[in-house]
Amino acid sequence: MWKTVVRRLLILIPQLIALSLIVFFLASLMPGDALRGQVEPGAPPGELMRLREEAGLLDPWYQQYTRWVSHIMRGDFGRSLQHRVAVTTVIGDSMMNTIRLSIMTTIFLYLIAIPLGLIAGRKNGKWIDKTILMYVFIFFSIPTIVLSLIMVLVFAFNLGWFPAMNSVNPVAAVAGGWTEFWSRMYHLILPSLTGALIGGVGVIYFLRNQVIDVQNADFITTARAKGTPEHRVYSHHVLRNALLPVAGGIGASIAAVFSGSFFIETIFSLNGMGTLFLSSVLGRDWPVAMALIMFYAITGVVSMLLADITIMLVDPRIRIK
Repeated sequence: MWKTVVRRLLILIPQLIALSLIVFFLASLMPGDALRGQVEPGAPPGELMRLREEAGLLDPWYQQYTRWVSHIMRGDFGRSLQHRVAVTTVIGDSMMNTIRLSIMTTIFLYLIAIPLGLIAGRKNGKWIDKTILMYVFIFFSIPTIVLSLIMVLVFAFNLGWFPAMNSVNPVAAVAGGWTEFWSRMYHLILPSLTGALIGGVGVIYFLRNQVIDVQNADFITTARAKGTPEHRVYSHHVLRNALLPVAGGIGASIAAVFSGSFFIETIFSLNGMGTLFLSSVLGRDWPVAMALIMFYAITGVVSMLLADITIMLVDPRIRIK
């Protein structure tokens, strides 16, 4: 397995180089820049060009790209044109909020989806299967922004079980330590549960169909004919074979959670990467936008590697070449 992991890590190098080129050229094709807003109305005519020259925006593209990549390799993503501070400073808190939200959403997603998918597949055609399918079809048709508003209205305003917005209690943030940690986790429960309820419907439906297909396979019939107990048939044969494709989709699920959290971050005022990316694009703040795009791209590539490792852990017989 470790040889496979090392090979995949080596493959990441040309992938990241290609991604960086694509990101750089897409950003360079966008019209306008944030420097125009820094020029005073009564400034000399050449002031904008002077600022662009100082920022290196007038250099040839290959010099700009080489300079950008060399800075990234040293951990320097440049300075924000809009905020006039280091990019890492601008995206630091937003990135951590999104990472925490995505991790908790992924945990809730599989805690909900895997049991419901297995139960629906095992009880195929019965009332519990029909109930789970009704949940799948209803939540599949509800937009994320609508469900977010419903969750805030019901569980935050009407019941008062969870906070309606912000990522941490201000008092807990000042206290720091475990007080701040538990406050952040508490504030993330409602938004992450919202994302899991919608994001898990596809996993439930897919896993249900996998269980139905596997339990009707010939090797399952043979196991039952040999007198294997039903609980052992499901735990040792059906479960492993049905979960294999689901394990392969973990990477895509993680990447989707990261990139699809914009509406949840906006409704719950979490100040995450999605809202920061939108503001940086609207403000033509390309250093921040390119850093965020690279982070999303790296997250997607690493998620695929994580999916391959998970598949090999679920079934050691599989070796990905």
